[in-house]
Amino acid sequence: MASVHKARRPPRPRNLVFSPLFITLFSSILMILLYSTSKLSTASISDASSTLLNLRGIGADIYNSKAVALPSVRINSQESKIKRSFYGGAGDKAHLGGFTDLDLMGISPSVWRTMIQFVGVKSLVDLGCGKGVSASWFWKHGVDVTCAEGSHDAVEQSLLPKEMVVEHDFTRGAWWPDQTVDAVWCVEFSEHVQRQYIQNYATVLKKAAVVFVSHSNWGGWHHAEVHDDRWWKLKYESFGLLYSDDLTELIRKKAQQEQKRQIRVPVNKEDGEPEYYNAQHIWTSMMVFLNPTVAGLPSHQHLFAEPGCYGGKGEEEWFSKKKQIHYPCGEEKPDGKMAKDMAAEPARLPDEYKPLVLTDEMQEEWERLVFKKTAREMS
Repeated sequence: MASVHKARRPPRPRNLVFSPLFITLFSSILMILLYSTSKLSTASISDASSTLLNLRGIGADIYNSKAVALPSVRINSQESKIKRSFYGGAGDKAHLGGFTDLDLMGISPSVWRTMIQFVGVKSLVDLGCGKGVSASWFWKHGVDVTCAEGSHDAVEQSLLPKEMVVEHDFTRGAWWPDQTVDAVWCVEFSEHVQRQYIQNYATVLKKAAVVFVSHSNWGGWHHAEVHDDRWWKLKYESFGLLYSDDLTELIRKKAQQEQKRQIRVPVNKEDGEPEYYNAQHIWTSMMVFLNPTVAGLPSHQHLFAEPGCYGGKGEEEWFSKKKQIHYPCGEEKPDGKMAKDMAAEPARLPDEYKPLVLTDEMQEEWERLVFKKTAREMS
């Protein structure tokens, strides 16, 4: 009986472009070329290194690998002549900086409380955090915070402990947090990053369950991407995020309500008149996106923390519509009765599924950190 020989499958071609050998050779050739010009500088070496890191990061598994932070490259003597007016960023390249000592148009404790009490946020990355004014509010209210910032000047002035701050320039490559987080807070950042680099910070958004991101409708320091809601919706949904009409409406309304109620800020205007919270960046352009890939993970099932037991008809806090009141199951209602279903009393919700508890003392501790005094002391 004749033997049967199976045809051998031709060897699979190797992807030489992203192989370790190719990257090593590319690195050597690039450095030789730089040296041959006799104009090798620290910035040149840094830019070459970031190029190589970008090559290594192509197709990286952001859920199972660790990112390398790439700090900003300091400017040379000629670039130091950049006139920044009242914007921070001394010593930074022109695309960095743009922060101010205090931008009240991006500060909204009412919105932040909603993020904790209704959305259920317990961990957060503040993307483009500046000096950390917003990030420090979450920190002082018990949230696990990472503050990501490209400006070295801002990092040096940060209000947060050093271990909470990551200095990374997204024009040099991608970065992402080690663990998935409940939320990304991103205000006064997206318009500063030109589109060829958006993919480098999209990795941060993709590791969050909920993304809160604003954009600019006007010009400003290095405003390279000024678009309306429709453009940003298309852009961020192209990375797998889902735009939420309901959460966007909720967050914008909370900022508007705060402005109309004239809630005192612990500082005065230059003319001595009282200052009030007026988070214009939030109520005009903040957009909220969901990321099902992360939101569906077991570690994020505490999100959307509205209590589950029916408490009667009344003014519903979150969406400001007369629908129904909710109370925590198995706990006492304001009228002294237990919150329970008509058929059977549900079990008390495990503590890890409850939102963080906020206190007035936390708010005042943050106010002292940022403003050096509290609103109560100003009244």
